[in-house]
Amino acid sequence: MSSSIRLINHLYYRRRFLQLSLLATGLAWACSAPKKQSPPGKVLVIGAGIAGLAAARKLQSQGGIVTVLEGRDRLGGRIFTDRSLGLPVDLGASWIHGVKRNPIAKLARDFQLTTLPTNYESLKLFLDGQVLSPDAVKKGRKLSEKILNAATSWGNKQDEDVALDAGIQRILAKKQFSALEQQLIEWWLDAEVVGDLALDLEQLSLHEWQEGKDFAGDDYLFPDGYDQIIAKLAVDLDIHLEEKVVEIKYGNEEVVVTTEKNSFSAAAAIITLPLGVLKSNTVQFEPPLPPAKQQAIKRLAVGLLNKVVLLFPQQFWDRQEIIGSISYKPTNFSYFLNYAHYQDAPVLIGITGGSYARRIEGLPEPELVAQIMEDLRKIYGQAIPNPQAILKTKWATDTFAYGSYSASLPVGATSKERDILAQPVDNLLFFAGEATSCNYPGTVHGAFLSGVQAALKAGGRRQKAPRN
Repeated sequence: MSSSIRLINHLYYRRRFLQLSLLATGLAWACSAPKKQSPPGKVLVIGAGIAGLAAARKLQSQGGIVTVLEGRDRLGGRIFTDRSLGLPVDLGASWIHGVKRNPIAKLARDFQLTTLPTNYESLKLFLDGQVLSPDAVKKGRKLSEKILNAATSWGNKQDEDVALDAGIQRILAKKQFSALEQQLIEWWLDAEVVGDLALDLEQLSLHEWQEGKDFAGDDYLFPDGYDQIIAKLAVDLDIHLEEKVVEIKYGNEEVVVTTEKNSFSAAAAIITLPLGVLKSNTVQFEPPLPPAKQQAIKRLAVGLLNKVVLLFPQQFWDRQEIIGSISYKPTNFSYFLNYAHYQDAPVLIGITGGSYARRIEGLPEPELVAQIMEDLRKIYGQAIPNPQAILKTKWATDTFAYGSYSASLPVGATSKERDILAQPVDNLLFFAGEATSCNYPGTVHGAFLSGVQAALKAGGRRQKAPRN
C-alpha cells in the first residue's frame, strides 16, 4: 500500500489531531532561589512539555542534577487538559497515535491510565444537511487516494519541489468529476491532509509531505485527560514555573539562562522550546546560534490546528464518533468529534487546520457560534439549542507556542533541517521537541523520544564544573 493511501486511510485508523498542546495539572511546585554557581554536571531543561519532562526524568534516572524551567504557570506545554466545563477536555494533544510499541502507550499502561480507542470508520458525512450514502463516501475516499498517489508520483519525477496543491491540481485538470465527486475529494483532502498536517495544500512540500513513520495499531485517547501523563512524569522533578526565558548565554563550559525573574547557570542545557518560539526570536542566544541552525529554524514551518469545544444542554446528534459536513461555505468546519462517545456529556469538538484555523482565532465568539450552528441546524433542524458553553483554542497567538506543531515540511524544506535543528551546539546546548524528530514530527511520542535522546547526548558529554 502506498504511503499516500496510508495517509488517507488514517482518517479511519489514525490522526494527529494535535498532537501536541496545553496542560493544567493542579500540582503545586516548590521553587527554590537559583544559585549563582551550579554543581558539576548540572543540566537545565528549558520547557516542561513532554520533551522536557522526558529529558529531565532520563537525566535524573542516571544520577544527573536537573532543573526544569517553564515559562507558563502550568506544566505540559502543548498538552493541555481543560476542566472548566466540568469534564476533562484536551485542547491540544489528544491521541496516542498507534499503540503498538508506542512509548506513550507504554507510559499509559505503566501508570494504569484509562484509554479508549477511536473508530474512524464510525463516520457520518452530510452535504448541506443531507446525509451521504456510505458508498458515496467510500468512492470519494478512493478518488482522493488516487489523486494523492498520482500527484506524488508526478512530483517525485520533478527536479524542483513544488506545493502539494500544484500536483493535485495538475491531476484534477486531466480528469472529469461530477459536482458531488469534486466536493467529496475536497472534503477528504481538507479533513485528512490539512486537518492532519495543519498546513494548507499550497504550503506543503510535494516532495516531502509524507515524511515520517507511524506506529501500528489503533489511536487511543485519554477520557480523563492527557495531563495525567504529564503529572506522572513530573513527580519528584525540580521544576520552576513562571520562569519565562529571555536569554541563553553559552561558552566557557557553562550555560547561563536568564528569565524575566532570575538567572540560572549549569554545565549544559536541553532546549525544548517549540519551533514557533524559536522562529519568533523572543529568546536571545549569546553567541547567536550557528547559521545552519538559524537557517533550519527559518525553513521549517509551524502548522496550526485549532479546536472549538461546544457543550450543549443535551445531545441531539448522531452516535457516530466522527460527524462530517460538506458545506456550501468552504470555510466551515469539516468535521466534529462526538466527545459524548468518550464522556457522559453532550459535547462536540470542531477541529480545523491551516488558514481557517488561523481565521477563527480572530472571530468573535458569537460570530463563530453562529457559523457552526448554521451548519448543525441544516443537519439536525432549527429546533436544536445553542451551546451553553464554548472553548476555543488560539495556538497561533499563544506566546509560548506560536503554532500547534511541525507535522510536515513546507515547499523547499527537507528532513535535513530537522537533523540540523536537533544537533548540539558546542557540547553545551542540546535540542529536543517534536520539530527535531525526523521519524515522528508533530506527535507526542516524537517529542518524548527526542527528549530521551537529548538527555542521552547531554549525559554523555564531559562532566565539568562551570567556571566562576
